[in-house]
Amino acid sequence: MIQLTIKSSSFREDNAKLIADALQFMYTPWPDKDDKYALRSQLMDLIGDYIYFAPSHEVADIHSKVAPVYMYEFAHRRTKANENKEWMGVVHADNVPYDFGLPFFPVISLGFDDGDRKVSLFIMRMYSNFAKNGDPTSHPGSGVTSERYNSSRRAYLRVDVHPKMSVVFAPRRMAFWNDYYSKLAHVNFDTKDEFKVSSGASFDITMGIFLKVVLGVIFGLCH
Repeated sequence: MIQLTIKSSSFREDNAKLIADALQFMYTPWPDKDDKYALRSQLMDLIGDYIYFAPSHEVADIHSKVAPVYMYEFAHRRTKANENKEWMGVVHADNVPYDFGLPFFPVISLGFDDGDRKVSLFIMRMYSNFAKNGDPTSHPGSGVTSERYNSSRRAYLRVDVHPKMSVVFAPRRMAFWNDYYSKLAHVNFDTKDEFKVSSGASFDITMGIFLKVVLGVIFGLCH
């Protein structure tokens, strides 16, 4: 078994370059690689996948082997009094007001519409049902039955005004981060004639190197 040893900072730089090349290929909006709006969208996906989506799926895969797991995507975008630009879509923490029922609070509710209140009621019932009986399926008549998540099907509930079950969130992107990325991070350049992939090693890209990689990808995509 080949063991990985880090002998110098140049080793991490080599891996960072390899990963940067893979990221640039993965997140280039082919064939419209010069479309600045498509590039912006892909860069948002890149950072979101690395920080939130891929780790969530990896944890869910592991936990679902020993206990029931339910996953949901908060996909509802507030239309009234929304300070975020439309191209941003649904951003991190947009769900918080709905989790705590703010669309029903006096005065505060003026910034929400009937669709917002429907989503808030649905998600609060989903949480309370899960707390009471371990199943987040909402109230009778909602038309939605939550399906357990598992590593082979990866079912998740898409929450918006019309909630529905879906399967396999961004499968190619999740496979890149949770399967392929780790192989790139473990490529061993300390060989004379060829590089090899190590196994049994403990190695990862630090946040500092990741940010450097992302900046390199941004520069590469935009030029």
